[in-house]
Amino acid sequence: MKRMYFIVMILFVLLCGCSQNQAIKEPKSFTVSGNGNVVSDSGDEYTRIANEGSLYYMGELEFLGSVEGEAETSQHLTDSYQTGMYAIKQDDIHNVLIRYEPNDEWFRVYRRASLPACDFSLDNCIRLEYVPGSGYFEDNFVHTTCGEGMTDPDEIAAFLSDVRSQKNPQEAGVNDLVKKPDGFLENCYVCGVIYGFFAEEPNVAIRMAVTSYNDLAYSVSIGNAKYVLPEVWLQELQSD
Repeated sequence: MKRMYFIVMILFVLLCGCSQNQAIKEPKSFTVSGNGNVVSDSGDEYTRIANEGSLYYMGELEFLGSVEGEAETSQHLTDSYQTGMYAIKQDDIHNVLIRYEPNDEWFRVYRRASLPACDFSLDNCIRLEYVPGSGYFEDNFVHTTCGEGMTDPDEIAAFLSDVRSQKNPQEAGVNDLVKKPDGFLENCYVCGVIYGFFAEEPNVAIRMAVTSYNDLAYSVSIGNAKYVLPEVWLQELQSD
């Protein structure tokens, strides 16, 4: 009887081990095609749509696989990192992937090539949301579909038009509010981020950093330009 019990237990452990091994996801492999697209071993093709700085991903990344012909690990300054393709953990569809290449500190944003083309410019954003703090990546997946912020198309257009008509902080004298005798700015810091979201891909967004000048004035960065941010618009975004 004991012998039969042990045999049953051994079979049970073996079966459990097999099922656990089957549940483990094997890393994918990717290749770069002649047109520069990245293709997975299952045939899914992705096109680069942006570099870091133009678009940002929302959420935490998980590694999918390396790109054939590239070193699997690389280093930037003193930090080592794994190269290849990454997915956003909370996204099961994988329409958007992130790529880290060797000897390059910046990520690239890729999108499934079979999808219709999308305009990822700021003027095509359907929602603007203000997030206090530095507003980077991992903690911000909740904002992809929360629906909060400025959503009226006319209000978004008015906001963008007004901000783009403003002077930069130096021209407007805003820097003088916090400039010390040695020329450095005091208590000048990023107090929040305005994210611009798209209807087609909620997991990527345009990031516009908001700078506080000792809470006396504010500016917002759009691309490589900086504009004075009228406080009325900041209050409107904070109240939405």
